[in-house]
Amino acid sequence: MQVSQLSVRTCLTLLLTAIPGFLMSGAATAAQITIACGAVGMERQLCEEGAARWSEQTGHDVEVIATPESSTERLAMYQLLLRERHDTVDVYQIDVIWPGLLHEYLLDLSPYIPDENAFFPNLIANDTINGRLIALPWYVDTGLLYYRKDLLDQYGYDVPATWSELERIATDIQAGERPQNREFWGYVWQGSDYEGLTCNVVEWLVSHDAGNVVDEGQTVTLNNDKAVKALATAANWVGKITSPAVLGYREEDARAQFEAGNALFMRNWPYAWSLGNNPETSDVAGKIGVTVLPRGDEGQPTGALGGWHLGVTKATKNPQLAADLVRFLTSEAEQRRRAEHGYLPTRSALYEDTALTSQNAVFEPVGQALNNVALRPSSSTGRIYKYVSRYLSQETHDVLAGEKSAEAAVESISRRIVEKSLGDFSMLR
Repeated sequence: MQVSQLSVRTCLTLLLTAIPGFLMSGAATAAQITIACGAVGMERQLCEEGAARWSEQTGHDVEVIATPESSTERLAMYQLLLRERHDTVDVYQIDVIWPGLLHEYLLDLSPYIPDENAFFPNLIANDTINGRLIALPWYVDTGLLYYRKDLLDQYGYDVPATWSELERIATDIQAGERPQNREFWGYVWQGSDYEGLTCNVVEWLVSHDAGNVVDEGQTVTLNNDKAVKALATAANWVGKITSPAVLGYREEDARAQFEAGNALFMRNWPYAWSLGNNPETSDVAGKIGVTVLPRGDEGQPTGALGGWHLGVTKATKNPQLAADLVRFLTSEAEQRRRAEHGYLPTRSALYEDTALTSQNAVFEPVGQALNNVALRPSSSTGRIYKYVSRYLSQETHDVLAGEKSAEAAVESISRRIVEKSLGDFSMLR
């Protein structure tokens, strides 16, 4: 590559950082990079805006590829493209639980990233497989409890600390609101048979001190009385404080009901805060509070660890450009911009920025939840995690639908995990 071919920005980057990985492909003709972004909430819009900023700085084009809203369907799409080494997508937005599944298809970003120490160490560790940094953390998520603070005040209730309190409060206020709104329910969440239900399940388990399905020692711990109680408690909500329609709800379905004024409580991710308070689109803007999810009678508050990361396929024709797009989208400036819309940063310095945190009520409850985070058992189950998650969501869905008892479900899930692993998870890494 000749110096005359390099863009001004590339020359400056080279001089200031002396990192070869930052070199652009630099041809006079603009290249086109493709990125597969999510479509929940403002994900696609913010991705397009960030990509446009990078495009303006570099002179290269970015095409944002549409992906399914369901993370389960998105993973299937990714695996097909990556296994076939398609170069139609250069940059992938991947779930926090997918590095172990996709790492062999993704580029090592270490040579391109000068400031990986600016990210939370546990997130970098999550994305480092066999010494290779195969993604950069873009934003962090955890499950939160949203509530109508105006209704709690009106009926004289405090924010519930336990699931029992939530059920009691929801039952009372639902009865009080039904004469004015026949569509009103006490609690909305994600009950469809997909990865989002798995997140709810691990929250119920950890908040009831029931373990986390498979522990770090790779022992299946699910089949216990506390786990049975956790699932049975959730099943009891359906038709009582939760509409039976919840069996088909995903994140956007729950948010739509809550923002329409049809629910007292909602379980959702941090992104829902700014959207719920947008007076142009939400009927309950300014009436919302947010806190950590309740605990069981014997457990502690928790929230499922979520979040999305950016990786580059090995099949890309423009590895340097694709890696630079990832670097730009995960930069401090971009993460600050996204945080204003409820997408929590992965750079630790931004949590010390009071100008930012004082404007975003989700920072504090996220901090509480992360003290007792509910981890999906992806690390402990290796390559069979997708099956483990499928067992959890599928059989829990049966429990919620009244088609199976909680006791039968935890026994069946545990047995299927052991059978799938052949009793030796170490073989699955």
